[in-house]
Amino acid sequence: MPFAWAPRRSVPPAPRSAPAPTPAAPPRLGLEIGDRALRHGRLSEAEVELSSALARAESLGSRDAALATALDAMGDLREAQGDAAGAEVYDRRALAVWEDCAGPDAPETGAARAYLAGVCAAQGRAAEAEELLLRAVASAQADPARAEEAAARLDDLGGLERSRGRLDAAQADYRRALEFAETADGAESLSVARRLDALALFEHSRGLYDAAEPLYRRALEIKEKRLGPGDGRILAALDALALFEEARGRDAEAEALYRRAIDAGRRADGTDAEGLKSALADYAHLLRRLGRASEADALDARSNPSPRSAPLPAGPSISAPALSTGTASAPVPAVSTATAAAQGSKR
Repeated sequence: MPFAWAPRRSVPPAPRSAPAPTPAAPPRLGLEIGDRALRHGRLSEAEVELSSALARAESLGSRDAALATALDAMGDLREAQGDAAGAEVYDRRALAVWEDCAGPDAPETGAARAYLAGVCAAQGRAAEAEELLLRAVASAQADPARAEEAAARLDDLGGLERSRGRLDAAQADYRRALEFAETADGAESLSVARRLDALALFEHSRGLYDAAEPLYRRALEIKEKRLGPGDGRILAALDALALFEEARGRDAEAEALYRRAIDAGRRADGTDAEGLKSALADYAHLLRRLGRASEADALDARSNPSPRSAPLPAGPSISAPALSTGTASAPVPAVSTATAAAQGSKR
């Protein structure tokens, strides 16, 4: 990945009016097989297929999209192998080819700059990564049709600034990413929900609870409107909000949200078993902290063999404390994996 917060090769495709050249069939087939192996963690198989696809693309003698895509894929593989320096070699070559065949300001070229920025950042070269991302942002911003791409690049930039401790700059980037997503897809789009989650997670990590809460809730509202009742993204969003409320000390609200998350998971009919298991475990942890160990034990005992059969406790029997002031000096909880999962893919 170029960044932990932004998956590789999930940038929006080029506009229909300017399609990228179609790769030759043999390299493309190898890329598809290799990419599938990579996504499933079969790195040895991916190495064979992607290396062969790159060799075939190189043998054609053209600096075209087929070659650039094969180079991108090899960069993916090297990152998955933990070899940032090796990934950089392929990413630099891919960027040069994209600049030649698609143009210096094309969407594919902007994505290539983001990939290269990621491996530069991974090797401690944050200033170089920033320069690459700023160039990618500028290219996307120049075309109103590429607003979603601009949002993705700003999201990357916000993550980079956050990692450098430049929190005001990171906040500005996340907010601009949200604005571009709203422009591109409308205020009620899933793209906007992803940007809201990113900004909420950022504010949460700083202890700014009052700023984070409406962002989390707006993102959840969008997902509930746009997704089916059994979609795992709703389960994850509810669980993340429950964890957030628990961190604030609002235990009654957290319990209600955990129960909603578990109900959503059961409606998913087993399609998100891991998400349901996580929500059950989080709820059980709350119950134990509240001295309701027998109820927590019942959830634990029944969640592994058949989560759908585990009856929920009768309901909240606690009082919600006063709202947190949400100041920056408040203790900051560790942001959970469920909270991060609620964001989904950021591009």
